[in-house]
Formats: sequence, C-alpha cells, structure tokens
Amino acid sequence: MKKETMLKAFTDISDDFILEAAPQGYLPKEKKAFGWFNARMLAGAFAVLLMAFILPRVLRPAQQGTPGNPDVTIARPYTVCESMQEAEALTGFALECPETYKDLKLSEIAVYNNSLIDAAYCDASDEVRMHIRKAEGSDDISGDYNTWETETEIQAAGKTVILKGDEGLCRLLIWTENGYSYAVSLSQGIIPEEAAAIAESVH
Repeated sequence: MKKETMLKAFTDISDDFILEAAPQGYLPKEKKAFGWFNARMLAGAFAVLLMAFILPRVLRPAQQGTPGNPDVTIARPYTVCESMQEAEALTGFALECPETYKDLKLSEIAVYNNSLIDAAYCDASDEVRMHIRKAEGSDDISGDYNTWETETEIQAAGKTVILKGDEGLCRLLIWTENGYSYAVSLSQGIIPEEAAAIAESVH
C-alpha cells in the first residue's frame, strides 16, 4: 500500500468509529470553537482597527504658527497660490497689498479653506516677518490670541483701525471695510504712523 493511501486510511476515520472502539467511560475532548485560526483572525481585525484609529492622528497636518507669536494658529488645509489672481479664483475676492514693505518682500500667497487670503512677507534671510490677511465678514481673522499691553484706534483713509502691541509699538492691525475683514501681524513692532500707512495700502 502506498504511503499516501496508508496516511489517508489512518487519518480519515469517522468520530463515530472512534467512540465505538473507545474503552467504557471514555469522553472525547470538546473541540474548541475558538482555535488558533480564529485567534489569528481576531488579532488581525484588532490590528486593522488600531491602525484606523492611530494613523489619522499621526498623519494629521500640524498647525502653522505666526512668526514671533507661537500662540497664533491657522487651521489647515491651505493652498499655496502662484499669484493673487489664483487666490482670487479660489476665494472669489482679491487682496490688494504692496509687493514690498521696507526690507520685506511678498514671498508667499496662501488660501485657507477657500475663504481667507494670507500674504506672507520675508526678510533677506527668508524669515517671515509680516502677514496680511483678508476674508469676507467682520470677524477677527488674525488668529492672534495674545494679550497685548496696549490697544488703540486710529483713522487711516477713512478706516477705523485697531492697533495692538506693547512698549509703544504696534504688532497687530485689525479693521473691516466694505464687508471684508483685514488683519496685519508683524514680528517686529512699528509706530502708529507706519501702521496707518500699511492700512492705507491694503484693500
């Protein structure tokens, strides 16, 4: 008899035959419904659920702060635009702002949630030193939650501009005009006259 035939003969035995041939009082062991195969399936399912819970938190984009103000955050997602025209196409409105301010140069235009335009200005070392923002509505869009020493109001080209800062210098400008909110944040303070000039140049 071939090996394969003998193996089948020994292993392919009905449970009823085994019980008939067993000694009196013999009780077969119960077959466990939860075998090694089911355990592996459960472990695999648990691993999938664990990854589904952890991965979104690990891969979640970090928030972006404003230079000089670690408490300032803007929620992502955002889109970096090649031009102000592209930003206007995404938001439905344009931001008019200067290309340069003192030694700062407009370096990046970003649109957040298709509703806010952010123009970032860098110095010669490519450090962001100023943000100019615009969005529809009248809410404070600066994202600045710092408590400043001073808060004053000035008039600039018919706009009522709120200035916030410390040590007699302005670090934040906020105003509304024609249904839009504006905010200018600076990493270095400026005097009120300079703040007025910025507000006059932004629309």
